Amino acid sequence: MKITSNRLDLQAMTAAELSVSTLSCTAASLEQALGYRLAPAILDDEMLYALKVRHSKVLQNAEHYLWYTCWAVIQREEQEIIGFLILKGRPNGQGEVIIGYIIDEQYWGKGYGTEAVRCLNEWIFSHEEAQWVIADTEPDNTASHRLLQHLGAEPYRETDELIWWRVGRPQEQT
Repeated sequence: MKITSNRLDLQAMTAAELSVSTLSCTAASLEQALGYRLAPAILDDEMLYALKVRHSKVLQNAEHYLWYTCWAVIQREEQEIIGFLILKGRPNGQGEVIIGYIIDEQYWGKGYGTEAVRCLNEWIFSHEEAQWVIADTEPDNTASHRLLQHLGAEPYRETDELIWWRVGRPQEQT
């Protein structure tokens, strides 16, 4: 499945595409599987681990895999994967959907992260059961704080290690 925004395409990774990350762990093999170049610094050890976890979750939830997978963030003009969005499951009993995201450093400060998360949030909120989108950040990650604030998210829980943010379902326009 692909979702489009102004400058970006978000492509949901299939189990087969995710399996490449568990088998080879190389940027070249993932580029070949997805059909796009990867931004140079996007595939670090933490992202490889996240892809492996998502692969396992997608296999366990094949019918609803879109809620458990990584979404490649593709900068349309350059035809390059500049980041990933991660969905961590279907809406829970409170209607919460947890997301994560990473954008390659060379694309920071250009609005790509905000555009990508906004686009995914629109898809999430197109499902009636979704009431909240939740993200967590480290306290010193001010760029992520600004991104979430631009989307209308507010912090609602904090520890020494993390701040949890949430944005609610937009009110219906009349």
